Amino acid sequence: MRTGSGLKGRRSHQKSRTGCQQCKQRKVKCGEEKPTCGNCRRHEVDCSFAVSQTKGSTSNDNQLSPRSRTITPLCTPGAIHSSSPGGYSQLQAAASSELHIPDLELLHHYTTSTAYTFSLHPLLQTFWRVEVPRIGFTAPYTLRAILAVSALHLATLRPDQTQFYITQVNTHHEAALKLATPEMANIGPDNSAPLFLLSALSSFISCAKPLKLGNFFLLENNNIADWLLLIRGTGTILDFADESLKRGPLASMFSVRAQHRKFTTTSRHHALEELRQLILTEVQDQHMVHMYIGTLDEMNRSYAMCLEHGLRLETADVFVWLIHVPYDFLVLLKNYEPLALVILGYFCVLLHQLEWMWCMKGWSTHLLSQIYDQLSPTHRVWVRWPMEQIGFLPPM
Repeated sequence: MRTGSGLKGRRSHQKSRTGCQQCKQRKVKCGEEKPTCGNCRRHEVDCSFAVSQTKGSTSNDNQLSPRSRTITPLCTPGAIHSSSPGGYSQLQAAASSELHIPDLELLHHYTTSTAYTFSLHPLLQTFWRVEVPRIGFTAPYTLRAILAVSALHLATLRPDQTQFYITQVNTHHEAALKLATPEMANIGPDNSAPLFLLSALSSFISCAKPLKLGNFFLLENNNIADWLLLIRGTGTILDFADESLKRGPLASMFSVRAQHRKFTTTSRHHALEELRQLILTEVQDQHMVHMYIGTLDEMNRSYAMCLEHGLRLETADVFVWLIHVPYDFLVLLKNYEPLALVILGYFCVLLHQLEWMWCMKGWSTHLLSQIYDQLSPTHRVWVRWPMEQIGFLPPM
């Protein structure tokens, strides 16, 4: 019988607790060479040390502000095996793609919250939530506008982070306008829908910015507001691609609008009729009379829908007036012509119907107060009716 002293034992070695995962699985000593140990290099397999270096760069990114970091996904679990042909190249490709967390946050907030704030109609809420992002994925300028309006919504909901989100608003909206400018010169069936949505989203963005003295809604720094010129461009879009828009991805939006506007109105709202009589008495120039009366007639349909038929106004029912008023009327507003300001005062009654929207809150009173300040005591009497409708009380 052989004794234990006659057996030759295994060669002892100090166990490595910091070796690579591949050597541990094969139960061999790891040389711990970086970035790939000798064993893995000989067997031509991916070494976990190489992967760790890639993770290390990601962990350095994580030291940045939570709002500015990006995620670099290494691979989908089980998708890449170290022994599979081309496994390392697949790993490199996966590691090179980055997800920008702030943008993903904005898109998530838009689809779960902001999209519901543009309308109270369930069909239109679904349109803004589902169809608009889908269109945005085909047009970067529309997608940028979506992210901008979402950032502005978050800025109002999280006042302690306002500056962070306002920076995102400016970045995305400026990029959207820059990308869309060349497209505006070539409007057609392929780009009419995303351009139409860009103008609508831009109007929301402009309305949602903080109210300031001297901001006359349609005017910025004594010039016609850029957003107004952009939204008036939707009239051109409708002229070029009206039918393709109504049959295409915007069909649901136009169908709801058509139901709102299917009735005809043969009479003017009593308040607008009284204003019309004042204009006929005050203005001698027939060209000016025609323009002023035309702007009132454009406004009358929305007045009838809301104040006579009791329909809940959508933003399009209000902003359509801005699309159709003559450009010369906007020039009169720019020059603070009293009668143009009075007509704009009556428009404030329509704006007041949209005060349930976060981006329109406070606009009717803000605008009417500034109109009141610009008018002489004689013309202030002319805006008495809008003041009563809105509940605006001028300072003593």
